[in-house]
Amino acid sequence: MSWIREEDVPLSNVIKVMSIDPKAMEAVSSLNQSVSFGSSALTRVQEEAIATTVSALNQCRY
Repeated sequence: MSWIREEDVPLSNVIKVMSIDPKAMEAVSSLNQSVSFGSSALTRVQEEAIATTVSALNQCRY
């Protein structure tokens, strides 16, 4: 579909797929950032390690 334009943004692919609707992409990205990182005593590396382990156990591509 030539009318679909993909934005080159520095985000994960799961968020990047929403680039056709920048408002939705920003909202989901903001929610993800608020919920996933920075709201606990864990470091970013620890949070990423937990998220990666949970995703692997759930057989999630992302």
